[in-house]
Amino acid sequence: MKRDRTKKLAVTGVSSTAIERSTTRSITNIAIEAVLSAVTDAGISLNEVDGYVGCPDAPNPTAAHADGFDEISCRFMVAALGLQNASWYQDVEGMATGMVVAAAHALAAGTCKYIVGVRALYNPRDRRYSATDAAHVAGPQQFKIPYGLGAAGGRFALWMQRYMHDHGATREELFEVARNARENAQRNPLAVWNGSPELTLEQYLSSRFIYEPMCLYDADMPVSGAVAFVMTTADRALHAPHAAYLSSFAVNDARRLFEGAEILPKDVQVAQLYDGFSLMVWDWLERLGFCAPGEAHTFTQNGRISRNGPLPLNTFGGALGEGRLHGAGHVREAALQAMGRAEQRQIEGVQHSLVQVGVPERSWMLIFAPRSA
Repeated sequence: MKRDRTKKLAVTGVSSTAIERSTTRSITNIAIEAVLSAVTDAGISLNEVDGYVGCPDAPNPTAAHADGFDEISCRFMVAALGLQNASWYQDVEGMATGMVVAAAHALAAGTCKYIVGVRALYNPRDRRYSATDAAHVAGPQQFKIPYGLGAAGGRFALWMQRYMHDHGATREELFEVARNARENAQRNPLAVWNGSPELTLEQYLSSRFIYEPMCLYDADMPVSGAVAFVMTTADRALHAPHAAYLSSFAVNDARRLFEGAEILPKDVQVAQLYDGFSLMVWDWLERLGFCAPGEAHTFTQNGRISRNGPLPLNTFGGALGEGRLHGAGHVREAALQAMGRAEQRQIEGVQHSLVQVGVPERSWMLIFAPRSA
């Protein structure tokens, strides 16, 4: 029996700080700015917020994992924001869509009325993101770096090599994912690649490998910045200036995602798929059923994923175009598309706005619907 959970919850406010390669600001300052802007966007006051969800992990191998320095925990932020009425707060692992799912459960249980979520990242100015070795790495990465499977995505390159072998895919075809991201970033003033020249096939093919066959342009850009959102129940969302209603969510199970929204993949008008590495887009196009296994490399050709194509993909530039915020930008864009507020990026007639963020072993998927749906 289908669980009746559709359109009972909504995102009513979204915001983002400037997204920069590096910054002189603290991660705390950035995160608080994003939260306050999201609360204002939702049309409420900070003292109405009684829930908080965060995604604090600093993923770079040399991270100190110090609260308030390169990470911000839920306890830290509840105190920093002065949330006197907080009845629930939680940190989730890894990705921004997981924050939405956690908030959905808390709201559905009646624990809170308004929940704010934030993902903030701080990119150190004095070091390259993955430039480290086993002698200097900290945290869980110390057990991976010695084997060459660090933050630069070695395990995904292994998947890509097998995919190319099995299905005849080429780097020339994968270029279309990176090219589309760069093109869409030109419509996003927040994107780190906004205003940059067009990415050419020659540049792509001649760039250095990170892990063969993945090159420099197949990886997103480490950045400093923060994205925040406000979620509430559907009845309260009726009084909000705008809302993106959560019509379905699922973890790792595309079938349940579409069953929850009572739609098929062909009914989706716009999709934001996680592209921390470009090849992830191919993987999730197939896992979500937009094309058959082994067909994503041809599915993404000939303008099919462009903003004017049948499936506009990562309309804000994705992580490849905007910068590495571990899906926070994807959630923001999916909500904005459902609200009809994506400005020059807006796709007409959006009724089902899909966002997926994560890696194969843990991926959270959401579908947003507009107020009129």
